[in-house]
Amino acid sequence: MFAKLLARNFRKPTGILGRLVGNLMARGNEHEVRWTVSLLNIQPDQHILEIGFGPGVAIEYASQKAVHGLVAGIDFAETMVQVARKRNAPAIQAGRVDLRHGEVSAVPYANDSFDTAFAIHCIYFWPKPIEA
Repeated sequence: MFAKLLARNFRKPTGILGRLVGNLMARGNEHEVRWTVSLLNIQPDQHILEIGFGPGVAIEYASQKAVHGLVAGIDFAETMVQVARKRNAPAIQAGRVDLRHGEVSAVPYANDSFDTAFAIHCIYFWPKPIEA
């Protein structure tokens, strides 16, 4: 039963257990996050979108590179939106980061708003990844 609850919280982390899962994601995915952001070759004025940002670690790293641009993200889990907003509060206040609750099938930004989009460890949670 605990394993099912934990698995559900990796898809859509909620509450205290969801915050714990987010913490595990932040630590466990550190290498992949740094590697992915480095491959993006983000320039200072670019607009970047992350789908499924979880605890917001990649958002934080990307915003350190897009210092005159915008780093935006959507996440299916409201708990992760709250966690990531807290982690990225200074960049949000500066207008360099915008984090929203949303789904990959209905991205709440206009088409052609971003130079680059990426996702880390979340495609397997998308109900219809090819359509997304």
